[in-house]
This record gives sequence, structure tokens and C-alpha cells, in this order.
Amino acid sequence: MAEKAGFRTLITLGRLTLRSLGRSFRPRGIGPAAGAPFERGMASLLADPVVAASVREARVLSLTPEGSWLAAGIEVAPGDEVTVLAAGGFWASRVLDLGFGARIGVWLRAGEAGAIAKTPSNASTVRMEEGGPLHIVAKPPGEWLDEQGRFDPAFPRGGVAGAIGVCVIVWKGPALSGLEAMSRAGDYEGLVARALESLRNPVPAPAGWRYLWRLGNGEIFREKKSGDTHSICCHTAGDVGILQFPADFPLTENTRLRWRWKADRLPCDLPEDIQPTHDYLSIAVEFENGQDLTYMWSSSLAEGTIFRCPLPYWDQVETHWVLRSNPAHLGRWLHEEQPLKADYMKAVGVPPQRIVKIWLIAVSVFQRHEGICEYADIELVDGDKVLKIL
Repeated sequence: MAEKAGFRTLITLGRLTLRSLGRSFRPRGIGPAAGAPFERGMASLLADPVVAASVREARVLSLTPEGSWLAAGIEVAPGDEVTVLAAGGFWASRVLDLGFGARIGVWLRAGEAGAIAKTPSNASTVRMEEGGPLHIVAKPPGEWLDEQGRFDPAFPRGGVAGAIGVCVIVWKGPALSGLEAMSRAGDYEGLVARALESLRNPVPAPAGWRYLWRLGNGEIFREKKSGDTHSICCHTAGDVGILQFPADFPLTENTRLRWRWKADRLPCDLPEDIQPTHDYLSIAVEFENGQDLTYMWSSSLAEGTIFRCPLPYWDQVETHWVLRSNPAHLGRWLHEEQPLKADYMKAVGVPPQRIVKIWLIAVSVFQRHEGICEYADIELVDGDKVLKIL
């Protein structure tokens, strides 16, 4: 089995390399250009008299992948609306076309010990929950030690190159009014327009659900209600997010996870069991011991394939189970029911006593393709006992 997986990895890396060489003639970007053009564009917009009248403080900064928290030189208060416009990105490998833009890697913190908050995109507004000196950092995919933004020494922050330029604006009044004034003054590669759109048409997390703090908030999952149908739609493109719902439920021989899902498009067309191609859509169960078992769609791996997550940190806590991979089933609603205790014993080992959360996972950060799916009728069942999740 290990030899087969190793051979598959070599084939996948070969296909990925050939694909990347083909793209070298028409390289894909990872977002608006940073550097001097971004700085000039932001300076011009901030200099507009109407915009300047709306701004309390603003800074244009450059963030590096290995840099620590940077003091923005701005004091914020609880309730302040802070808009962050960001450009540029980081590259893990230009040869393999592996990079990510500013939309998934910019974090804010008030004070030295405030809770961290990720900007949902590269053009978004955050309402500050705490006050103090504003700090900012660009963090590649990796892991935090805690919610106060300490870096985990087990996961050194290296191996990537590039820069992210950020324009941090604290408004005197509502951010919407300030951005409307800024849009009349101009734009920079659509950042102002996107920031306005995110305020006019926000995408909040579905009721009762919240994004995993470790990866930060996003705009990936959207609640949908149509008549008697209640579902969660997922749309991912060059980003990553985990949505969680609390679910305290015993794990017994009869415990089942039931749900319906419809995958319309998968974010990867290569085997997803190595880091450069680990883009996928899934539903997961978190257990009281911190482990999670995630049932995923795959573009290339056989149904029933089980593998440990290939990403640092996650390789200690997450196991993948390929539940669906038949392309003929894309675009169809599929009914699923999995025996959780038996599955855990097969995939992970000695089972714990309780379930603590249900997750929805979307990853498209590596290949930067689009993934679209929808979930409905999620529930945990044990005999007559039913916990309705969605």
C-alpha cells in the first residue's frame, strides 16, 4: 500500500510540474500587484479631499512572510471599523505554481494580547472587538499556538517568498460612507469595489455555525433557505475555511452521521493526498480527543481510500476518508449515512466516547481552482435520539 501511494505521489508531482511548466508562458497571478504601484495607488486615493475627511488614520505597509506582528502605529477602540485593502502574495514554489494571495493571510490584533482576527478577503472591513495599538501580520498557511497570535515554534515560518502590501484605514464614521467616497475618487485593481460589495452584501456565517479561529473568518459558506429547504452553499476559490457547529453527542455502536450533499465542481483534478494538491470539499466529525474524521469528495482517489492529512499540524489530528469520487455523481444530490464508531476504528484507532463538533471544510488554496457544493439535512442519529445540525 505504501509503495502504491509513493508511486502515485511521483506521478502526481510529475503531472503538476508539467502543468506548471506549461503555465510559465502565461503565469497565473495571485492577486493585485503589490509594491510601488500599490503604494502610489493607495496614496492617491487617500489624498483625495473627500476621502481624507472620512479617514481618522491610515497606513500603507509592507508585510513579509517571515515577519512578526507589526505595529501599525494606530490606536483602535472597540467598535472601530477598520478596512484593509491588500495586494501581492507569497510563493511556496514558483516551479510548481504554488502561491497564495493576500485574501487568506492578513491578520489583525488590538494590543499585545487581544484575540486575532483574519480579514475575510483582500478587501474587507473588520469591526474591532477590543481596543489598543493595532498590530498586523501576514501569516502563510501554518499554525498558531493560541488565539492571541503566538506562533507555534513547532512550525517554523519559512520556505516562502514575496510580500503583501496593505492599506489599513480606520474611519471616522461608518466604513460604508468612507468607501463610497473612495470609490468616487477611483480604485486600485478593483479592491475598493470589492470592499464596498462585502459591506453592501455581507456573507455571514450560517446561524449557529462559526469559522474555526485557526484559519479565520471567510466568505466561503452561505446559508440558503428556499421554501422548506434549508442548506449551506459552499463556494471556494483560492482560499480555505472550516465551518463548525457544536454537537455534544455520545459515540456508540449505533451512532450515525446522516446528510445530503451536492458537489458541482471540485477544486482539484489531481490526487489530493499530498500537500501541493490538497484541495478538497468535505464534511467532518470532531471528537473529544481532538481528532477529526473527514468524509471528502475526490477527483482522482478511489472511493474508500483513507489517508492522514499531509499538512503540518493537521497530520497529527485529521484523517481523510474518500467517500465519493465518481464524476457521474457531480451535480447530483446524494444521501449519505456513515457508522461513526466503526469508521473511526478502521481509520484512526481506539475510539473516544463523545462527538463535539461537525465541520464543513473547503480548501482551494494550493491549486487556486474553484470548488462549489451544497449541504443539507445534516444530523447525528443513535436509535431514537436525533441531533439536528442543519
